[in-house]
Amino acid sequence: MSGILDFKLYKELDGKILDEVSQLEEKVFPKPLTKEKIKRELSTKHNISIFIAYLDGRPIAYKIGFERSGRIYYSWIGGVVSENRGRGIATKLMSLQHMHAKKMSYKVICTQTDNSFRPMLILNLKSGFDIKGTIQSTGDNYVTIVLEKNLE
Repeated sequence: MSGILDFKLYKELDGKILDEVSQLEEKVFPKPLTKEKIKRELSTKHNISIFIAYLDGRPIAYKIGFERSGRIYYSWIGGVVSENRGRGIATKLMSLQHMHAKKMSYKVICTQTDNSFRPMLILNLKSGFDIKGTIQSTGDNYVTIVLEKNLE
């Protein structure tokens, strides 16, 4: 990877950031969240953190989280575009998010993933998360894995 890699933190969602996150969603996931879903979800949350990684000024990865309770921070969505995977960018974004949550006095960070995103599950486990349980929706073939990490 040649070029300048830069990481930025945004604490609110504006039109430009929404566009960047939406474009990344479309590049990262087979079933991306819509702009409307992202905007609606974040409009009701507190202490939002939107970390975006830029390579030569182009967004290539992101990680979004928000407060779930006074002591728990939730790592909601994120990903790295395929041509930039395997370079430690997701690890760096996760580290930045966890440092940010700890600095804001959260005690626990939690997240959810499913088995189809194995690289994310492996990264979570390598980063100190513990599996706390699973959720399976009625009529859904996917099992959601619930993970938590103590920040203290």
